[in-house]
Amino acid sequence: MQTAEIQDQQISYYPIRLDVFEGPLDLLLHLIQKDEMDICDVSIADITDQYINYINVMEELDLDVASEFLVMGATLLQIKSQSLLPSPKANEKQSKVFKDREQLVRQLLEYKQFKEMTRALDQRALSRELIHERPVNFELADQREFHIRATLFDLITAFQQLEDRHQFELDDDYYEELHEEPITVEEKIDFVERILESGEPVNFTDLFPIHANKAEKIVTFLAILELIRLKHITSIQSGHFTEIYLQKRNTDTI
Repeated sequence: MQTAEIQDQQISYYPIRLDVFEGPLDLLLHLIQKDEMDICDVSIADITDQYINYINVMEELDLDVASEFLVMGATLLQIKSQSLLPSPKANEKQSKVFKDREQLVRQLLEYKQFKEMTRALDQRALSRELIHERPVNFELADQREFHIRATLFDLITAFQQLEDRHQFELDDDYYEELHEEPITVEEKIDFVERILESGEPVNFTDLFPIHANKAEKIVTFLAILELIRLKHITSIQSGHFTEIYLQKRNTDTI
């Protein structure tokens, strides 16, 4: 296997704020549903580890992580540590842990109910938004029916899977050398908008060439988030954890 000579690549970042995306309860629900867990029987230890991993990924992507995410992370770590560390007052500790866990489960159940109602309304809005005056491509419509928007955490999951798949697909002789050419989010925004200009849905993974380096992938991901935030494009799925497609938004319905 050849050794890659990699120099630091300059990346022109600007903060992508998450105020239009979801909060910590959304992330918890995403993790629970992704692993097909029962909310009432969720493993605090497992969900805490996954939650902290997502926070680390968000920070690696240079996202502006809101303080609420960090507070929830600290809360989960506290509940986890209380359940794992030995204590001379075992009965008292067990009662407190159960109360904290019970409170968290109750919040998740209530929030899940609220999200399901919100999603139903969002589906109706999305259906109107994806209506175009030009002729419908019936062949495409038969293959993919979009019902829901992909969330921030769906996008992060897809990005992680993309990274894993690219690492697996690269052969042992792959050689990469990075140069000191800056990559800007603005350039990638222009690139994504050109790809989506026709209005046809484009698979999320198609925007990330297999031999693109990690810096370019991160900047492309940030550009996608910024375009979603600006409501220039939308991220759509046929169901939870299915393939994600990006599409230019129909400005007449915004």
